[in-house]
Amino acid sequence: MVKRKADLVDNKGAVVAVFHETCHDYGSIFATVRLREPLAPFNLQGTESLALFAKGGSQPVLFVEATDPAGTEIREFHGRSAIGCVAVGTGVSLIKSPGGDLGTLLIVLATGTVEPKP
Repeated sequence: MVKRKADLVDNKGAVVAVFHETCHDYGSIFATVRLREPLAPFNLQGTESLALFAKGGSQPVLFVEATDPAGTEIREFHGRSAIGCVAVGTGVSLIKSPGGDLGTLLIVLATGTVEPKP
């Protein structure tokens, strides 16, 4: 089992989220993004979504979208990685998308680099 993490830093230099990943020997990869203040709690409305992307990939590692049109409060999202283990040294970005007709608009909220977790 291998554990990795990345501190996700906004454009002001504040750590606003932390990405954790556990890669099991049997092939299952579990990932979590925990939001911190001032980003948490994050309110997704309508068709908005949050995703964590690894540099060079077109598919998100992890993804969450609003489940209630009136708003969904997000402090953490987790699940199985869609792309496998993210290599140490890989850049990752926390991205917001408004979804719907503007679904291709991607807003970078924070970035970081994957490191081994002791």
